[in-house]
Amino acid sequence: MMINGLILKRFTVGSFPVNGYLVADPVTRVGAFIDPGGFSKEIDAFVKEQKILLQYLFVTHGHWDHTEGFAEFTSRYQVQSYAGEGEIHAVSHSLRGGEVIEAGHLRFHALPTPGRTPCGISYSVPGCVFTGDALFCGTAGSAGSLKEAKRQIDHIRRHIFSLPDETMVFPAHGPMTTVGIEKYANPFFR
Repeated sequence: MMINGLILKRFTVGSFPVNGYLVADPVTRVGAFIDPGGFSKEIDAFVKEQKILLQYLFVTHGHWDHTEGFAEFTSRYQVQSYAGEGEIHAVSHSLRGGEVIEAGHLRFHALPTPGRTPCGISYSVPGCVFTGDALFCGTAGSAGSLKEAKRQIDHIRRHIFSLPDETMVFPAHGPMTTVGIEKYANPFFR
């Protein structure tokens, strides 16, 4: 499926289902998988069918439901893997937020969204943001304390709600939404 000039497909994977997203540049076919909560033959078939060069693995945070398929992906594909600093030790690259990762002609921006976990990262490309458990349709991911919840909300306001309102939000659980809908209607941000 093409969305905002990207090849983008959602796969619900893992023993505790998580939305994992395959995103690829339609010109170079270079792709990234976001939140490898599991692996399935459907993912492999889509990669082959679309002739995607899966070279990147992005983890939004280190909870097991987002990493259960990590080993399977890294054994099947030669990928560079990314996650927030200390979230998962097996990654090739640790992020703090603010980095730009080039995948073909796509430029993924690493947005710091701590709170659910200490170093959670959301990933954005023009028109889309992949939020993991930081932001959902109509709610936000639970944090371990009020202090961490405030930190999470502050970072979402600063880094996600600064994106254009029409930016599509792809969370790890539940349906997609938009920045504008969440900014103006999500009760956690009133």
